[in-house]
Amino acid sequence: MRDPGRDARRAARAELRRVELVRAAYDLVMARGFRTIGVDDIAVAAGVSHGTFYNYFENKRDILDAVIDHCFEHIRERLLGPEADAAPDTLAEFGARYERVIDRCYDLVATEPGLVNFLLLEASSIDDRVIERCLRNARRYGVQAVEQVRQGMAHGFLDARLDADIAAEVLLSVLVSALFSALRAGADGLTQERVRVQLTAFLATALGAGD
Repeated sequence: MRDPGRDARRAARAELRRVELVRAAYDLVMARGFRTIGVDDIAVAAGVSHGTFYNYFENKRDILDAVIDHCFEHIRERLLGPEADAAPDTLAEFGARYERVIDRCYDLVATEPGLVNFLLLEASSIDDRVIERCLRNARRYGVQAVEQVRQGMAHGFLDARLDADIAAEVLLSVLVSALFSALRAGADGLTQERVRVQLTAFLATALGAGD
């Protein structure tokens, strides 16, 4: 007779081991880049045998999909923070939220430059499958951004004439712009404060309901 409790514990251990492998691969990719590491490096970093790796992934390329998913989830947590699902009630609150998000973009680049460099500069050069994986994850952000726009329109502080899908793309482009500006670290004369002020002012002008 099967023991459901034992099966559940075995499944939990397997999932934990998979997570450990993904995190080990993530750390290595962020520190050294994808092309410079191998399966042995990942197994050693995760504290497992070479054979154990192949119980979960077919090869190094296979685990990269899981690493990309982890990257996007980590970015979501870092940039959106605890207020990810909270809906602002006014344009001022909306702008203040994006001021904090832009500051978090700079903090992310300062603390984890490898992550931003990988997604913005390296990932697209690996293969088309990576691009599709990134786009699929980005679409998840897009769905959330569309909902934010619709909530703003319902509350009356975003322009009711907006196309919510296009406006959501504007929100995502602001995040990408902030990340690129953070990567340049002011070399182009754009300080963090200037980027924050100008991008949030642009959002208010482009999306706000006005008088």
